[in-house]
Amino acid sequence: MNERVKQVASALVDAIQKTLTEQRVTEEEWRAGVGYMMKLAEAKEMDLLLDVFFNHTIVDLKAQATRGSTPGMQGPYFLEGAPVVAGALKTYEDDSHHPLVIRGAVRTDDGAPAAGAVIDVWHSTPDGKYSGFHDQIPTDLYRGKVVADAQGKYAVRTTMPAPYQIPNKGPTGVLLEMMGSHTWRPAHVHFKVRKDGFVPLTTQYYFEGGDWVDSDCCKGVAPDLVVPAKTEGGAQVMAIDFVIERPREHA
Repeated sequence: MNERVKQVASALVDAIQKTLTEQRVTEEEWRAGVGYMMKLAEAKEMDLLLDVFFNHTIVDLKAQATRGSTPGMQGPYFLEGAPVVAGALKTYEDDSHHPLVIRGAVRTDDGAPAAGAVIDVWHSTPDGKYSGFHDQIPTDLYRGKVVADAQGKYAVRTTMPAPYQIPNKGPTGVLLEMMGSHTWRPAHVHFKVRKDGFVPLTTQYYFEGGDWVDSDCCKGVAPDLVVPAKTEGGAQVMAIDFVIERPREHA
């Protein structure tokens, strides 16, 4: 027997049973719920539903315990093996979307420069899609690894991502709409910061004043993850300093 599995699973079952009782769910409603779960499985949206409704809770718990930067959701569109880039992410050749400069520094939890830290950067295309997942977009577009220099500094150029809807025609979108919500995510950039001997930092940052920032359907926007609007030389600037932490020692 696995005590941790028993503890968490039992608590989940108890919570569901309590909700069914308090809401006096009818047999017809129960059967409709079972049918919904079957449709969810058929549509292969179980991971989507869990991301939309519960992933932010896990991230919030992690944020409460970290000594580093505020974490964020990874989302479903991360790919290992993105190319190392020098200066700029590869974009569509005809991408005339607003230019974006991302820059800052990576430091350790004791304030030292995290020289050589590797930062995976990935974001949507100007039409809200992700390379390697949608429309056979080549996997080296709009994603890449940036290596921090000896002072922990990094910089990369790209173009602005766009807000987009999560899959909204299937059961997850239907449920959100029935609950009075929408299916939009604000424009954001994903990051995964790694260095040997440190806990990987996975997060995503948003743009001040952007559409849906105040009502993200996945509830992933924390105040610390919203970057103030800044423009330099005709480009939007996203200035982000990351702090990565060493693993905690367990007694």
